[in-house]
Amino acid sequence: MNFRKHPASPTADATVVADSPLAIILVCTVGGTVLGGVGELVWEWMTTQSWGPRIGPTKLLSVLPSPWPTIVVAAVGAVAGLLLGLIAVHESVSVTVSATRVVLTVQDEQREFASHEIGQVLVARKQLILLDQNGQELTRQDCDLNPRRLVTAFTRHGYSCAESTPE
Repeated sequence: MNFRKHPASPTADATVVADSPLAIILVCTVGGTVLGGVGELVWEWMTTQSWGPRIGPTKLLSVLPSPWPTIVVAAVGAVAGLLLGLIAVHESVSVTVSATRVVLTVQDEQREFASHEIGQVLVARKQLILLDQNGQELTRQDCDLNPRRLVTAFTRHGYSCAESTPE
């Protein structure tokens, strides 16, 4: 048999630093469910007080038997959390680092920088900053990713990287 070796793609040995979309959506959905359920209980308590509000949603929910108002409001909270999670995933930053290039992905837009363009990488105050060989800024991206993961990814692929502020 004759096996031919295919050239490796530029991202074959790439490191991707990104938050897990599933984790983001799960946290937001569970948080929305909990806030909805607890919020309904607090609202129900407030309306039983003499000083409490007596407006529309309370009247609508008070028609339902006991566990259903909490279930309905928790479900609304879950849907709101899910939508918030989807928005957060769409706006989250993904950084792909390889020996030949760096790709920043935000909101389905990719910006690519060749390794020879990048002189230094800085991770400072929740921002990722790429500088050229002369110290001029190539890009500055708001970034909530773990700074240690970013520094490790860049140094692993041969970039000069530091957690600091630019001069």
